[in-house]
Amino acid sequence: MLRPLRPTWQLSAFEPYISTETMFVHVDKLHKGYVDKLNAKVPAHILSLAPSYVLGNISSFFSGEMQDFYRDMMGGNVAHTLLWKSITPLPQTKTHLPSIGMSADALRQKIADEGLARFGSGWVWGALAPHRGFILYSTRNHDTPYMRGHTPVFCVDLWEHAYFLDQHGNRKAWLENICAFLDLDFIEDRARSLLRGQPDALDGWVLNQ
Repeated sequence: MLRPLRPTWQLSAFEPYISTETMFVHVDKLHKGYVDKLNAKVPAHILSLAPSYVLGNISSFFSGEMQDFYRDMMGGNVAHTLLWKSITPLPQTKTHLPSIGMSADALRQKIADEGLARFGSGWVWGALAPHRGFILYSTRNHDTPYMRGHTPVFCVDLWEHAYFLDQHGNRKAWLENICAFLDLDFIEDRARSLLRGQPDALDGWVLNQ
């Protein structure tokens, strides 16, 4: 049985920029809800498999409504698990991320540009693509880079529930807030690890390993 990853920070840690109420709903209601639905509907032997593999080969495991269900629920679980790892309330001092070849300011600006260009719900992903290296793009709803054969490094939530209470639906203000809390040390370390060919730790975080 899956359990949602608990953040290492307190839900109040991002006050006043991201409210405790928003984080409570996001962590303990929405993310937990995706995991509860997976446990209730997906066979245990499939839930025990690496999400990266199942999402990357989803048509081999599911069809029709079940394919949509797994993509949405496990995609939501994977994305939120990575999001909790990708942000921190601690002050950030890093100005350049060598593994992705970008300055911190350029990364934040590109995330904001991608996020504002995405219509409707979705995510901005930093990912590693075979033969291309680091790329940054957005996806709709809970689609993940695994479905493109890419490995996610970090992500930023574009769903309105992340910023409706605090920014009243103002996505630009939300992106400025969340980008200020990106854990640049985590992003650099994860990118470096993946580029060295080390196993994708995200599977283990999702599978509680």
